[in-house]
Amino acid sequence: MLLHWSFILLFVFLLYYGCSENYSLHEFLWWAAFGGALFLSILLHEFGHALMAKRYGVKTKDITLLPIGGMARLNRLPDKPKHELLVAVAGPLVNVGIAILLVPHFWWIVKPALAQHEIPAPENIDNDFFFFLPLLLFLNLLLAVFNMLPAFPMDGGRMLRALLSIKWGRLRATKAAVFIGHFIAAAMVIFGIWRNQLSYTFIGAFIYFTANREYRWVKTESLLKSIKVSDLIASGIIIFENINSLPDLSIDANDNLKKANEIMQQHDRYELAVHENGVPIGVLENEKMWDYISEMEKEK
Repeated sequence: MLLHWSFILLFVFLLYYGCSENYSLHEFLWWAAFGGALFLSILLHEFGHALMAKRYGVKTKDITLLPIGGMARLNRLPDKPKHELLVAVAGPLVNVGIAILLVPHFWWIVKPALAQHEIPAPENIDNDFFFFLPLLLFLNLLLAVFNMLPAFPMDGGRMLRALLSIKWGRLRATKAAVFIGHFIAAAMVIFGIWRNQLSYTFIGAFIYFTANREYRWVKTESLLKSIKVSDLIASGIIIFENINSLPDLSIDANDNLKKANEIMQQHDRYELAVHENGVPIGVLENEKMWDYISEMEKEK
């Protein structure tokens, strides 16, 4: 698990705000505890994605927590659209599950107090534990709903991409999902500027740029799938020297570069022995493979 560097800015801002509002030690501790509970909910959300991905043979590189949420980086996308759909929906379902666990407290403690008008004043929210769990319940539901927005690469956008992939294929589906995500991101930025809400502007910009980054990777992945290892022989990418000292990991010449890249990533290697009909014919180096892909992308 990683913490994004922007947490330093968030901590400094909250400390400044608390001091300027003359927060007591009790109030600081209340918000620290609530912040911890909220980010635990976000972490569990990301673990939901990671565990569902693991079920379909996809490993998680790392989980990064940001002030606006979390991000689980998978080493690859699930092969089937149905599996991608289930991985995407797993995170919001975790937040719904947390909210359900908190419902008994709301039902047996908060609801009777509301009926008898025995609730603390809202301005004392950070002075009373009464609001702690109901607020956590509400924010978990809000997290689930917000993540279901079809703004790629948020969970809702990934669900949309998965559904469109069934008919259109992943590349075309990603392009459509990114277009919708850009529209929602632009609306959030405009709303944030109009209402002077910096958080909306920041989230909209984050969605816009991460959508672009993921679309570029999907295009690259599509290119990797379309090129066989044997196609690199004519281009001089496959090295024929040092045949007697081949790497211990190998790939067949008829496999595509997507599989070669996955093998190298999974085992943290930078070269693979290439075999054709069981006979070693050379070595594929990671750096030269990516130089070739970069040239192919420029041509397209």
